[in-house]
Amino acid sequence: MVHVDSLSPDDPRQIGPYRLDGRLGAGGMGQVYLGTSPGGRKVAVKVIQPELANTPQFRARFAREVEAARRVGGFHTAHVVDADPGAEAPWLVTAFIPGPTLHKVVTQRGPLPPEAAARLGAGLAEGLAAIHQCGLVHRDLKPGNIIMADDGPRIIDFGIARAMDATSLTATGSVIGTYAYMSPEQIHADRTGPASDVFSLGSVLVFAATGRSPFDAPTIAAIVHRILHDPPALDGLGGDLHAVLAACLAKEPTDRPTAQSLPARFTSLRPGGTALPAPTMAVPATTIHPQTWIEPDPQPAPFTRPEPSRGVSRRALIIGGLAATATTAVAGTSVLLYGREHSASRSGRPTAGNTATGSNGVALTGPQAPITAVAFDPTGRTLLAMSASSADNSVWRWNLATRRGAAVHLSTPRSGLGQPTVFSPDRTLLAKADLNKIMLWDVATGRVARTFTVTAQRLNGEPTDGYVFSAAISPDGRTLAAAGLFRGVYVWDTSSGRSLGIHKDSPGGHVAFSPDGRLLLTGDHPVQLRAMPAGRVTATYDYRFGYAPGAVAFSPDSQVLAITVHETIYLWNVVSQRPIITLKGHTGYIQTLAFHPRGGTLASGGDDKTIRLWNTATGATVTTFTTLSSVSALAFTPDGSILAAGLSGGSGDTAGDRIRLWHIP
Repeated sequence: MVHVDSLSPDDPRQIGPYRLDGRLGAGGMGQVYLGTSPGGRKVAVKVIQPELANTPQFRARFAREVEAARRVGGFHTAHVVDADPGAEAPWLVTAFIPGPTLHKVVTQRGPLPPEAAARLGAGLAEGLAAIHQCGLVHRDLKPGNIIMADDGPRIIDFGIARAMDATSLTATGSVIGTYAYMSPEQIHADRTGPASDVFSLGSVLVFAATGRSPFDAPTIAAIVHRILHDPPALDGLGGDLHAVLAACLAKEPTDRPTAQSLPARFTSLRPGGTALPAPTMAVPATTIHPQTWIEPDPQPAPFTRPEPSRGVSRRALIIGGLAATATTAVAGTSVLLYGREHSASRSGRPTAGNTATGSNGVALTGPQAPITAVAFDPTGRTLLAMSASSADNSVWRWNLATRRGAAVHLSTPRSGLGQPTVFSPDRTLLAKADLNKIMLWDVATGRVARTFTVTAQRLNGEPTDGYVFSAAISPDGRTLAAAGLFRGVYVWDTSSGRSLGIHKDSPGGHVAFSPDGRLLLTGDHPVQLRAMPAGRVTATYDYRFGYAPGAVAFSPDSQVLAITVHETIYLWNVVSQRPIITLKGHTGYIQTLAFHPRGGTLASGGDDKTIRLWNTATGATVTTFTTLSSVSALAFTPDGSILAAGLSGGSGDTAGDRIRLWHIP
């Protein structure tokens, strides 16, 4: 049964000749209603929100959307019934398609079997072929824009479809779409064609068959890096299905198959050597509530790139390991901090659990969203963590003696950008990046203490976003540095908010202060070291691989720099400016590093769900810990006796066990 919310007192009762019966969903562009035509047919009515309707540029875009949608036919798209782009509140009416979105089917019922995923691929490819035959590109194919009707899937929402022979109102340099399903050319802001939709189709089908996107990661920057540089994660996909999806996800558009060629390939697949049944699709819609046409993106905000490039330049988009922690591990065998694991209610109060028998640590419970930063207070008695999602945006604090935790919710909603967060050295403030700005939050109250502006540039006459890749606070807490995409590295005085300058030769990349405060690391490829406070470049490290680092960290004495590239860690001597040793052992992307306070050992964690402790003199692995999901943050207590890890996921979808602790003897 399809769920329909009642109309609110402020909702219209009639749009054009269509009676409105209830609400189906809402998104960034407006409200979607269930309606009835004069002849009694059920329809979906999309009404644009007033602030957009009053913008001439948006009205032109909406008129283009209507024209595009009218031209698309075929069995696997939602047909336009009527529209009035010139109305006071512009509206668009399509045939109503009862059924859940693919996103809801997979998240609520689990991944589709390979045979069903292949049948889904055949239907979606047929729909894309119909779109492309009209000279259009959808540009936003994702699980939330696919309705699983009883008689086959439907592609919906041509809100950002663009005629291939027309100039887009969102000019080259603007990136539109949902990051996890974008093509490399969309991220590069290159001109997108039908091959871009094929790449998105491959990502959608991997999600359908596995429950995750092929470039899944906890932050937008990490997702972007994987789309641009890493092969797709196709684990669990066997037979010919693996091969077809790998072809769809080729980095080069010319290496991908066409949408027109895919239906036949999908219907003839033999996953695991077994012939497919007849190509039918029937996914019942009962008890799952659809959001026809508009479904809010979990990561909706776009960012931009100044010039297209097939390689990775100094302006390349990178994964944010973000502010380096000036901490590092001692050699020896690590043991569990406590003998029993705990679980907790949302309040963070622990209750007894099962005895811990493995190396996956002991949980401090509470957060139910990915962890973006962890830090111990100067006494080592309190652990803090930033927990961020589209639904929650909180700083958690635990007393290690009692293992009781509580959350302080930040006073404004999260934008969904997944941008960097870093605690101040005294742990009283949190620097959190957002679009065009960085805010300093009071950790105790959840209120904004100061806001710093990152300048938005203009490209081809269009505004571009002030996306912040990384942020760092100096050891004395007096200086904030942030790497913007276009203008370079911003430096501010934290107490006054006064700008201390912009280093325009280091756009994008990491920023990190050395523990003695004398050096500021900037850039990605190559990495630069600057003498502070003047900001003069004293050393440049070009590690020859053409990839931006995933994480960076200084040793406690400021003499060793650790840089990660994919699954490898490179150690450099800052004084001699020579390489020291290379550390290999991870099987997934390394996202975070932490040096032990006494030196000699380095902790690393990544998306292979492991934490490794390394002897930095010999390069040997001291200990390996197993975690429940990707490791997004690491921190040691000031005395080095405890290692804390923040994870991107818990033991379940709503489990609040995303913080793990280990004792380091």
